[in-house]
Amino acid sequence: MKSAFRIDHILLRILFGRRWREKVWASKADVARLQAHITATTTPFLINLDGVERIKLSWSTPNPAYNPSLLKTPSGYLMTARSSAVHVFNDRVCVTNPDAPKDVNYVMWLDAQLNIIKYDILDESLLSKDASGWTSALEDIRLFDWKGEVWGIAAIGNRAAGAIGQVMVQLDGHRITQYQVLPSPRGQKVEKNWIPVTHASQLKLIYSVEPLQILSMRAPMEPIRLPDNFDSVAAEVSYPYRGGSNLVPYANGYLAVVHSAPIAYQGARMYTHHFVLFNPDLQIIEIGRPFFIEHIGIEIVMSMVLQDDGVIISYGVGDRLCRLLKIPHTVIDRLISCESII
Repeated sequence: MKSAFRIDHILLRILFGRRWREKVWASKADVARLQAHITATTTPFLINLDGVERIKLSWSTPNPAYNPSLLKTPSGYLMTARSSAVHVFNDRVCVTNPDAPKDVNYVMWLDAQLNIIKYDILDESLLSKDASGWTSALEDIRLFDWKGEVWGIAAIGNRAAGAIGQVMVQLDGHRITQYQVLPSPRGQKVEKNWIPVTHASQLKLIYSVEPLQILSMRAPMEPIRLPDNFDSVAAEVSYPYRGGSNLVPYANGYLAVVHSAPIAYQGARMYTHHFVLFNPDLQIIEIGRPFFIEHIGIEIVMSMVLQDDGVIISYGVGDRLCRLLKIPHTVIDRLISCESII
């Protein structure tokens, strides 16, 4: 018998008006499509809220750059972004550029007003010198400061093994000078989107948001330490929220942005986003209301920088655009409920 279950009557009344009947049965695929439609048509866009301001980035590369990570420095800002030879159109059509077939990462230096002063291709040659099988280009570098040094955590591929791991890298100018491929704490072949957090003189890595699982390291080149309650057995776990930005101090605790698991919609994927409040001990206080940033489709938040009047987030759109967005405190307060953290 076909798997089916009852749909909430209020939902049906909203969608179908007079056409709904007291008892309606539908397949799981039907319900998923309805839920995606409701998400797409009722979720607010962050860019449309009062006080939110997009910061224009002016630069040119042979292939689109996207998923930027922004880090505050004493002289301004440092930013990285990935650039792929595969051009993505309308979130679903992929075309390879034969004139620039190589994937790279860029390093950009910005002034205090977030103007790009210069940029260069990240030198990742160190990754291929030891013949380990792990290859460049890195994907989705998330920058962080460790005791005055620039570090990042990124995805790295091993095509021969069919694996994607997380790698810790140190940047000096436009070069990677140290790296460590981090073992999967569950022995899984694919690991992505770990969130770096510097907390109480230690380096923490948020492995998953829900369930909340946090790894720790004494330093970026030290071994990973698992918490006592960590379930290291690989299992089919559904993670409703995925790693997004780093954490910044906020309301006596910390604030971050995460995205939902991808939702199928009109032949493509879409992501909603949520502000997340943590207390001083990195326990989750609240996962806020969902929002799109500017686009129904692929959007990935990579970093957050604290400002006097709010935050700046860096994010990618459609695997083809780099964006920066200023968000005032008033908007953040509209999307979360907790006014303070004890």
